[in-house]
Amino acid sequence: MTKTELYENIKELGPEMNPQERMMLYMQGKEVDCLPYSLLSHEALAYIWGFTTENLRHSFESMCALLERKRDLYGEPGISGGLGLRGLSEALGSKLKYPENSEDMVVEHILKDYDQLDALEEFEVEKNTILLNKLDLMKRLMDHFPDMPAFGGVAGPMSTAISIRRIELVLRDMVRDPEHLHRLLDFCVTCNLKWVKTLHETFGITSISIADPATTTDILGYKYYREFSYPYMKKLFDGIMEITHQVPSLHICGHSKKILPDLADIGFNNFSLDNCENLEEIKNLIGDRMLLGGNIAPVDVMMNGSIDDVIEATRQVIYYGSDSPCGYIVMPGCQVPRGTPLENIDALRYAVRKYSKGAVKGKRINSLEE
Repeated sequence: MTKTELYENIKELGPEMNPQERMMLYMQGKEVDCLPYSLLSHEALAYIWGFTTENLRHSFESMCALLERKRDLYGEPGISGGLGLRGLSEALGSKLKYPENSEDMVVEHILKDYDQLDALEEFEVEKNTILLNKLDLMKRLMDHFPDMPAFGGVAGPMSTAISIRRIELVLRDMVRDPEHLHRLLDFCVTCNLKWVKTLHETFGITSISIADPATTTDILGYKYYREFSYPYMKKLFDGIMEITHQVPSLHICGHSKKILPDLADIGFNNFSLDNCENLEEIKNLIGDRMLLGGNIAPVDVMMNGSIDDVIEATRQVIYYGSDSPCGYIVMPGCQVPRGTPLENIDALRYAVRKYSKGAVKGKRINSLEE
């Protein structure tokens, strides 16, 4: 399909449901216009529309303009209270580099020796300039967009730890210094819960997402996951539940099949799946306990594929995910990267709307039929 044909076909689809209304009705077991979907394309759209990372870090006007454009075209934006994978570590003193048009990175980790942890444990949100600036920006955005939903986000314990202390040292500590590593992971949970509590008390935010790519079994063997990740993920989950009374969502990059039953036992009921896993297998393993989402390859398909590649990948996940008992949300397996063509983002949206019409939670849609 050519770009011209894609946009002609999109026009023929007509109006669609509001994303929030669609999700609410879908989770109630009612028929909706199509499966719920998320484009996960904030960074990609910013790049396409000419917003640099520097613009969005320092210009309130640029952030407003981006959110307005996303809302008007896609109807799905929200105001983020997320710290990202490295935001907390920067607040604690790690030094980050912000390239103009790529992801931030830690260039100097704050925790070189565990003797420094005593000073870090004095951390309080209300005394931290970086986090106070984040809260001020959120307030300004919420005042500017009073009807736009706001949400929060934190990195998981292991991902937070490796942004505070170099990953090779953290992995070494699992064998040589487990006692101090347990203390660090517990500290990471405490800091993240302080942020969640601040968001809840200041803005009434209850929707929290957790991203923990470092807890994938591609990095941690199951033994080390059970000892060093599982107990602190549970503590983070329990703490968020106590504060917000709402189950947080969870995303783990890479392979997660071996640990998903454990995460369901903790209480997670909403999981975003990377593309390296088999959606059919994960659905059969845990689909009766978790709302699933994701699985479309963000790089190979969304960024580097053709329009037809995106449409075909979307049809595949609709077919294999649509009858998941707790439901399925169509979306890429992770954040869509900068450099993704706009037509590929729109092709995902087109394919969901065309091939999952009349979706009902738990009901198979044969999207592979012509």
